[in-house]
Amino acid sequence: MNAERLGHDCNAICLGGPCHGLLTHVDQDIGILTVPVPRRSPDEPQTCARYRITRERVRYFGQAEPYIALHWADPPCSCGLDP
Repeated sequence: MNAERLGHDCNAICLGGPCHGLLTHVDQDIGILTVPVPRRSPDEPQTCARYRITRERVRYFGQAEPYIALHWADPPCSCGLDP
């Protein structure tokens, strides 16, 4: 999964938590995903949040297909990504 991807290939939206509103692309139907939390500054440590894939779909004006709803599963954690 690639967070913060722009363009028509985004098929999912994060709901709730630190990535609320972030558009991304997912290739699986079920499970929990780890999404990197956008940093506010380059000095901020990289953290991530877990999001659960749901059957819920969210329509957005101007988009032909609805987005897959990813619901926040827990508080942010250190995910060991390089800064």
